[in-house]
Amino acid sequence: MSNPKAPSNPVPEARSEISEKTPANSAVQRPPSPVAAVSADRPQADVRKIAGKILSVLIIFAAVVLVLCVWRIIERHPRTDDATARANVVAIVPRVRGQIIKLCVEDNQAVREGDLLFEIDPDDYKLAIEKANADLAGLDEQIAVARAQDAELKFAVKAAEAAVESGSAQVRQADDTLRRIEPLLPKGFATAEQVDQARTAKEVATSGLAAEEERLNQAKVALSALQTLTAQRAGAVAAVHLAELEFSYCEVRAPFPGRVISLNISAGAYASAGVPVFSMLDTRRWYVMANFREGEIRHIAPGTNAEVYLLSAPDRRFKGKVQGIGWAVEPEEEIDIPHSLPYVKRELNWVHVAQRFPVRIEVEDPDPDLFRMGASAVAIIKTDGG
Repeated sequence: MSNPKAPSNPVPEARSEISEKTPANSAVQRPPSPVAAVSADRPQADVRKIAGKILSVLIIFAAVVLVLCVWRIIERHPRTDDATARANVVAIVPRVRGQIIKLCVEDNQAVREGDLLFEIDPDDYKLAIEKANADLAGLDEQIAVARAQDAELKFAVKAAEAAVESGSAQVRQADDTLRRIEPLLPKGFATAEQVDQARTAKEVATSGLAAEEERLNQAKVALSALQTLTAQRAGAVAAVHLAELEFSYCEVRAPFPGRVISLNISAGAYASAGVPVFSMLDTRRWYVMANFREGEIRHIAPGTNAEVYLLSAPDRRFKGKVQGIGWAVEPEEEIDIPHSLPYVKRELNWVHVAQRFPVRIEVEDPDPDLFRMGASAVAIIKTDGG
């Protein structure tokens, strides 16, 4: 038996069947070809590439602008974090010596001007006042006696002066008599006895004059005693005042408002005159010592406005003014031998680090609760006056 022959083209039949099942007005969806998809994505890739290039250029330009702005800000407003808060520290030095009998403060305590810090034993200085007063009283008595004798002493001086004048006249008369008689002796008109008597009279008159002059000198010395005692009284009065002043120094009081620091003694310790007992921090004025590079110094001048920030309170801004710029710093790694040749090292530093100079900034509105001696700070110089 022979099988029937299979149709040569089954695909049209299948298409015909599909077409019969599908409505005539419906469109057949076909998948897009790869060539068409590549052609559609090419413009989008070009756009993204151009946008990336533009964005890169903008980023580079913005970075350059940002660097220039930062450089301009730093150039106009030099700043440094190498700064510390400072205040004046004054040593409390007693002006008299003695044992400390009372200590009225503690370390780090805040004190006001005039508060009693400590007291030195005043007994020795009370006795010094009594002695000075006694010396002054004794001198006053001597002056009173000398003043009572003043009239009598003046009369004695006048009498001694008159006696000296009389003695001088007698000496002149005796001398004249001797001169007249001595030439007559060789001629026989005068005897040797007369000449001896004239010579003796002259010597007696001379001795009497010397005695009267001595009495006059004694009378003048006695009269000048009142003036000497009167001159000594000023020194005695000064001695009393000095003793009273030293007595007042037994109480050591705060010379200004501040804080007590470096207190390491107790009552009973011996204080020596001129030797510090402890120190006080002057909290009335605060300043910041900021170290700026030597290239930035040309933008800073005394009176320039500044801003200060403390690391302990970075959100607080304090205004200040430049008080001055340091003119000398100790050179590092340099040996200075007086009266000798300069010492020059053989090696050479390839990396040169700029020297820093201290700039003192006076703080205008310090907060006493925030500022501490040696606290880290940031200083910004406002060269444009802002």
